[in-house]
Amino acid sequence: MRKFLFFERLKRAALLSLLVCVAGTAKSLAQTQVATLQHGEETTAFYGVNAFVEAHEAAESGDIITLSSGNFVPTDITKGITLRGAGVAVDTLAGTLPTVIGGDLSLEMEDESEILSIEGILFTNIVRYGYLMNPTFTRCNFTSIDIDFYGEWMHNAQFINCYIDTFYHVQAYSTQFVNCVVWNIFDINNVSPASFVNSILFDNQPYSGLLATNSIIVDGGFNHSSTCSFINCIGIKFGNDTAFGEGYAVNCGMYDGLSEVFENYDESTWNSFEEQFLLNDEIAMGFLGTDGTQVGIHGGPIPYSPYPNYMVRSNVTVAPRSTIDGQLNIEVEVIEEGE
Repeated sequence: MRKFLFFERLKRAALLSLLVCVAGTAKSLAQTQVATLQHGEETTAFYGVNAFVEAHEAAESGDIITLSSGNFVPTDITKGITLRGAGVAVDTLAGTLPTVIGGDLSLEMEDESEILSIEGILFTNIVRYGYLMNPTFTRCNFTSIDIDFYGEWMHNAQFINCYIDTFYHVQAYSTQFVNCVVWNIFDINNVSPASFVNSILFDNQPYSGLLATNSIIVDGGFNHSSTCSFINCIGIKFGNDTAFGEGYAVNCGMYDGLSEVFENYDESTWNSFEEQFLLNDEIAMGFLGTDGTQVGIHGGPIPYSPYPNYMVRSNVTVAPRSTIDGQLNIEVEVIEEGE
C-alpha cells in the first residue's frame, strides 16, 4: 500500500505540473484560436474555440489541420488527417504556448486504410481509440487513452516523445513507444504486445509480451512473465522486487530507488516536466544504451522534446472591430521550422 501511494503522489505531481502550467497561462491563451486547413494548394482558416471542430468537418482524408496555441473544443476524429499543434509546453524562446484540446473525444477512421497522425497536442480528457491502423502520435501528452467499445482495436500505433498518464491497452496491438514516459498501462500481453525504446515505464501490473530496450523500468511490485524481454535496461526496485520479474534480461542494471538513477531526485522538485527524468552523471555516462547514448528519454533515436519540428503559430492578433467595409483584420505570426 505504501508503494502504491508513493507512485500515486509522484504521478499526480507530474500530471499536476502540466495542468498548472496550462492554468497559469490561461489569460495568455485567451487570444483568438486559429485552425488552418490545408487541402492540396488551398488553405482555409477557422477562428475561435470551435475552430478545430469546423476544420475537421470541412477536411478530407490526407488534409493537414494546424492549430494555434490555445484551448479548443474537441470533436471525434474520423478522417485520416494530419493534426498539428503548437506543442505541449510553454516555449519561452519561441514565444509559444501549448495547444490544448479539452473534453473527451474518439479516434475512429471511417475507412480503416486511412492513416492518422497527431503531433504537439495536450489532451486533458479521455481519448478513445477504435479501428485505427498505423497511427502516429508525436510530442503529445495524454491524460487517459481508452478503448471506444470492446471489439474495436488499434494496430501498430507509434508514440514518440509522448507523456501518457493512463493507457488501457487491452485492444491495442503491437504498440511502440519511443522516448516516452508511461505511468499506468494496463493489459500488455502476448495478444496485445508492446515495445519500449528509450522510454520510462512505471509498471503497475504483471505483463507478458513486453519488449523493452534502453529503457527504465520502475518496479511496481509485480512479477512479469518469462515472455518479457529487457535489453540494456535499468530496473528501479523497491524492497526485494527485481523489476524484471521472470523476464529475459540482458545487460541490465538494478538500482534501489529513484534517487540512485535520477539527478537530484526529490519528490517536491518534480514540478516541471521539462526538468524531470534527467539521469545523474554516474548513470548517464556509465550505463549507456546499445547505440552509445544514455538510456531513458534523453538518449536514443529521438531525445525527448515537448516542442514540434514544424512551423507553428506563435501569436494571433485580432482587431477589436471590423473595418467600414465589413472586413476583420487578423495578424498571424509564425515561426519557421528550425528557428
